Amino acid sequence: MDIDENIYCKEYTGFEMMLVSACRQIKDEDIVFNAFHWPFLAVHMAKLLHAPNLFTVLEVGLFQDELPKPDKLPYSISDPVLIPNSLFIGDSIDALSVLQRGEVTLALLSTSSIDKYGNCNTTVIGPYQKPIYRLPGGGGATEIAGLSKRVIYLVDDHSKRRFIKKLDFITDPGYLKGYDSRIKAGYPPDTGPEAIISPLCIMRFDSVTKEAYLDALNPNVTIDQVKEVTDWDLNVAKEVKEVEPPTIREIEICRKTMKDAIDQYYILKPEWTKYLDK
Repeated sequence: MDIDENIYCKEYTGFEMMLVSACRQIKDEDIVFNAFHWPFLAVHMAKLLHAPNLFTVLEVGLFQDELPKPDKLPYSISDPVLIPNSLFIGDSIDALSVLQRGEVTLALLSTSSIDKYGNCNTTVIGPYQKPIYRLPGGGGATEIAGLSKRVIYLVDDHSKRRFIKKLDFITDPGYLKGYDSRIKAGYPPDTGPEAIISPLCIMRFDSVTKEAYLDALNPNVTIDQVKEVTDWDLNVAKEVKEVEPPTIREIEICRKTMKDAIDQYYILKPEWTKYLDK
């Protein structure tokens, strides 16, 4: 075992911690519905770190069990670099049928805003007919959120405008109004959000109320800090865990992936990338 695997990094950003935490949730045997943006980075990291047998499905109909060759981070779900080593090349119906059959064990999604039941809005800010802003929309995320066994959300800015009490629009269904409302709406009983990961913490969902609660804090973050930037009255676990810092190996892979993302025209904020050259 490489000694770096047991040594923690001392300097890292909340964004890097978010990517590492998301990467750790991915299991080697998972069938992952891989979504654009930060999920691309977390899945790429997992393949390099601990999940070489990871099987991924892309919305455009690509099915893969290995990284693109040459080793390059795709810019989007339709980047041509994904084609040569795909096991199967189909269309969106092929990809979504895997979801419908209940075969996807994990999906990672990013979102513009999220509420305490894991419902997400990537459609509009303000009234739907006359919005203040129109957002990019859900693409296939509505189906992914509705039919994946486990869903993990990556939210890169932990603030009240992102962790919001009441959404203007529900693009991706979480647990709707809590309790059994998701089941009553017709979604499979073994599906739904598992966690929300931000630069500050990890939230999980109560098994009965289906409301998000604070499960684990990133190092040097307090409960009060998280509650202050969450728009609803956030529930807190009886014993809040502390997330393990990134190991040297994890941060090396994370930063290499971030550099690759920048080369592929991903936009990363300066405060996320301040340690990239160290």
